[in-house]
Amino acid sequence: MNGGRADEEIEFLSHDHPNKTICQLCAVDLTPLTLHNRQLHYEEHLSGHSEAPGPSSNSTGKVMDSVSKSPTKPSSKPKSRFKSPSELLHLRVPADEQNLFWHASQSSSPPANFSPGLIPVLKKALTKSHEKGVTQRAWLAFEQAVHVFRESWDATWGCGYRNYLMACAALMDQQRQPMYFPLLDSPLPPGIRNLQLTLEEAWKNGYDEEGAREFKYKLVGTKQWLGTGDLYVAFIYRGIPAQLVDFSDLREGVEPLLQWIHDYFSGGDSQPKSTTVSEALKGARPVIVTDKLPIILQHQGHSRTIVGYERVKNGTINLLTFDPGRRIPSTIRQAGLDYHSPDRHEAADVSKIMHKVLHPVETIKANKRKSLEPLPNESGPKRKRPSDPAARAAEDVIVIESDSEDEKPAANAAKAAQPDELDPSNVLKVFRIDAKSLKKKDKYQILYFPLEDPLTEQQKRARRSVTSEKVT
Repeated sequence: MNGGRADEEIEFLSHDHPNKTICQLCAVDLTPLTLHNRQLHYEEHLSGHSEAPGPSSNSTGKVMDSVSKSPTKPSSKPKSRFKSPSELLHLRVPADEQNLFWHASQSSSPPANFSPGLIPVLKKALTKSHEKGVTQRAWLAFEQAVHVFRESWDATWGCGYRNYLMACAALMDQQRQPMYFPLLDSPLPPGIRNLQLTLEEAWKNGYDEEGAREFKYKLVGTKQWLGTGDLYVAFIYRGIPAQLVDFSDLREGVEPLLQWIHDYFSGGDSQPKSTTVSEALKGARPVIVTDKLPIILQHQGHSRTIVGYERVKNGTINLLTFDPGRRIPSTIRQAGLDYHSPDRHEAADVSKIMHKVLHPVETIKANKRKSLEPLPNESGPKRKRPSDPAARAAEDVIVIESDSEDEKPAANAAKAAQPDELDPSNVLKVFRIDAKSLKKKDKYQILYFPLEDPLTEQQKRARRSVTSEKVT
C-alpha cells in the first residue's frame, strides 16, 4: 500500500524515454516524483484544471489515507469530477465501453478484461497441490464466477465497481434464484456508469441518506470510490438480498475473519444432499466446488472478491481471490477459456464424426483402403481377406476414429494448451492471500449474498439504510 492506495492499481500508459516517466498529457518529466505524487499530477489534469503541478510542486493533498467510520468508506475521496461530457475525452473511452459487462452464460466471447473458467483452473491446481502434499483442503465458489480486471481509465478508483460486476456476473448465472437475472438486467444492466446511476436513483428514493450526503448527491460521471456499503445499497435497491458483516477490531488477529469465510464456503448447504454412496463421498474430497456465490472483502483502500478458502498442511490458511487490480496471466486466462468453451477443441472432432455417420459408404471405402495399405516398414505380400464369414464381418465393422494421422499435430497442440500442463504453484500464487498479509489491516467488511427470495418493496424499505452484523 502507498498512501492507502494499492501500488498495483497504478498504471502509466507509456514512457517516452526508457529512464524517464513523462506525463502523457503535458510532457512534464515526472521521474523525480513518488508514485503517489505522480498520481496526484494526473488527477490535477483530469479534474479540469488548466495547469498541473510539475516535479517541483509542494502539493500535499491527500487522495485517500484511512477508513472513517467503517471499512466501506474512504475518509477522503478523490475530488476530481468530469464537469461535462467533453471531459471524458481525456480518457478516450467511449461511453458504452464504460458500461461494458459480460457473464458466462452469454454466447459472445468475453471482453479482454473478463476471464471465465478460472474456478475449474483453480480446482485442478489445488488438486495437484494436494497430491504434492501442500494443500490439505480447499473449498471454491460457484463455478461460473468470472474475474473482471480494471482498465487504465479506472485504474485508481475502480476496484469497488469491478467487484460489483463480478458479483452481478455470478448472481445472473446462478439457477437457485432465477428472478435475480431480470432484477439486475433491467432497467439498467450492470456497468460502471450504470452503477452510479443506480445509486443516484436509490438516494432519490430515500436509500442511504448518509451516503448520499457524503457524495453530495452526485456520483454519475465522477471517479469516486465505492465501498461494500455502497454496493449493498445498490443491490438492495434492485431487490437482491445482501448482507454486510463488519470485522471492526482484529488487532489481536484475523482468526474471526478466516473462520467466518471458512464456515461460509464449507458449511450450510454448499453441496447437494447425498443420495448415493458416490455423492456421500464427495464431502471427503480434498477440493470441493460449492454453489456458494463469491463474497466481496473490503479493507482500507481496496476491495477484492473472495472465491475460495484453502487450508495448507503446515497449518497456513489462504484465501483465494479475484483481485480486480491484478491481471490474470495469459496462460492461466487461456486455460480458463478452454474450460469455459471446451467445444472449441472438440468442434472439429464432432464435425468429423458426424460426417462419418452421415456418409457410411464413403467411410467404409476409406477404412478398407486404409486396411489394405501396407505399413511403412512392412514388406511381403498383402494380407489376404479371411475366409471365415465371422472374421469377414468383423473386418467390415465401421470404426469411427476421432483423429486421422494428419490431424494429430493439431490435437497435440490443443492438448498442450490444456490446464493440466500449468504449474499449480504458479497458478495458485496469482490468487492466494495468506493470513500474514491479512494481518496488516485490523478492520474488514464482507458483502455476501444469501440467495433468498427477491426482496419485496416492504423489505427493501426496511433495509434501505446501510446496516451490518458486527463480528469481533
